[in-house]
Amino acid sequence: MRNTESSGAVVWLAVIGAVVFVGLFRFLILGGVTLLGLALLGLLVWLSAGFITSQTRATRQTAPPDDDDAEQPLPARRFGQTSAEEARAAGASNMRTAWISWHLRSLPPPEDSRDPRLLTGTLSVVPQADWDVDRLRTHGRALWSLRRAARRHDLLDQLDARLDRVVAMISDLTDDEFDTGLGQVNDQYLYHPDRQVRTAYLEGGALGVELIMDAVTAARAQAREDAATKAAAEALARQRTAALRALRETYHPAEGRDARTAWDEQAGKLEE
Repeated sequence: MRNTESSGAVVWLAVIGAVVFVGLFRFLILGGVTLLGLALLGLLVWLSAGFITSQTRATRQTAPPDDDDAEQPLPARRFGQTSAEEARAAGASNMRTAWISWHLRSLPPPEDSRDPRLLTGTLSVVPQADWDVDRLRTHGRALWSLRRAARRHDLLDQLDARLDRVVAMISDLTDDEFDTGLGQVNDQYLYHPDRQVRTAYLEGGALGVELIMDAVTAARAQAREDAATKAAAEALARQRTAALRALRETYHPAEGRDARTAWDEQAGKLEE
């Protein structure tokens, strides 16, 4: 009897051990397959990310720069670092902007219109020598407000040239003297820790003054040319008018007769 009970216990222990072994074996097999699948998936994600990064970098290196409303980008540099070229360009731009603002009295906000007709219509208005200061300022403010649209339509150079001419005409008509110190007030460059940046900013201001002088000289030359052209046109108009007058005076028509009288004379001849 005891042998039978012992044999049954051994059988049950063997069965339980076999079940546990099979369960552990299946757990290890399934867990290993799952871990292997996760490892392969992570490897694929890592390889895909590396490929996309390399393609993006190659595209940025070969793609041309965007032509939008912003100014042309400066050479690449570390964040927060200011180059001497940027400071020099800023100095010239600040000086010119201060000169324009001084003579226009105020600078209006930019127009955000994409219709080129407003731009071309404003540029088609040529300032005349007989315009007063108020009319010139009104035209100058209109030009300034269209700089964004002019940049969008590749007409910024033409608009800036016209704006410089208008402001130069105002400067010749008024006694207001422009203080060049107003064109160098940007603390970002004026008190920059890099001496080269500060020097470049001051050099840019001097360049801006030279550009202003060139604009005034060009406006005066254009005014003289316009006056000479106007005088020549008026002289030619007088000559042509006199020639037409002389041609008209050489025409002597025959003595006029009434049509009724001529008919009566012809009828009398027929009766005879």
